[in-house]
Amino acid sequence: MIQSVYQNEQELLKAIIYIHLKGRNIQCDPMYFKGNFYKDGIEKPDFRFDINPLDKETIFADAVNLEWHIRRNSLDNIILDPPFLFEIRNRKNSNYGANTHGILGGFKELKELYKGILKEAHRILKPKGILIFKCQDYTDSKTTMTHCLVYNWAIEQGFYAKDLAILWLPKNKIYNSKLKQRHLRKTHSYFWIFIKSLINSW
Repeated sequence: MIQSVYQNEQELLKAIIYIHLKGRNIQCDPMYFKGNFYKDGIEKPDFRFDINPLDKETIFADAVNLEWHIRRNSLDNIILDPPFLFEIRNRKNSNYGANTHGILGGFKELKELYKGILKEAHRILKPKGILIFKCQDYTDSKTTMTHCLVYNWAIEQGFYAKDLAILWLPKNKIYNSKLKQRHLRKTHSYFWIFIKSLINSW
């Protein structure tokens, strides 16, 4: 039985591919980074972009604006994996994972980025096209329930939230060991499955 909670990212993606993509490969990843999704049987997308390409096969492009590369209403599916960390207290986190995956300048920057990539995903997807959106809640002095915000912003953009999967990685903690813990440690992330609505699909 295919479940909604996994401890292995590739197994989670295989479940999404089987159920929601009908076995078809992920077609486009405009935030490809190191391509860590694509192993253990997960094929690389035909369209791979990044704002800072790390290999010759990845094309330089901003996920907010793919107009030069992807036509409107042309893709069956797309995956988005934006950075989720942002500064609240204007400090640097020495954690390796935090630095390598990027820290946004603040919540305003996160909001602008997320709404921008959702708008562009809606533009390039065909009607009823599938958007897989990975996100994670974040605590830095206070908790930002990012997965709730992503849901709201996606609905505003014209997507329907069809499903939600959870990746639980208890060994993958990003935290500052010098601070007193005041919130539950976030050791999971979310994979939203959105469908482009037929409404406003011009």
